[in-house]
Amino acid sequence: MWYNLKYRKIDREKEEIGWIKFWIGVAVAAIMGLASWFVNHYTTAQTPMPVLDVLSIVVLAIFIVLLNKIGLKKIKDLENL
Repeated sequence: MWYNLKYRKIDREKEEIGWIKFWIGVAVAAIMGLASWFVNHYTTAQTPMPVLDVLSIVVLAIFIVLLNKIGLKKIKDLENL
């Protein structure tokens, strides 16, 4: 009985780590898209757009750092199971 419960918890933790990796990948792709837009349009865009673009990049970078910390904590906790 305890054997099944332990492996269910390990599988759940692995699945959560997979979701974290997925969202980190989405955020990285979004940053790449926003950065490419900025490089191509910073001279022709109206004033608020480049500022919002850079602000979005910063927010996504913070999101990545937070997800990375959560993921590393979950990996460390997985070692202790």
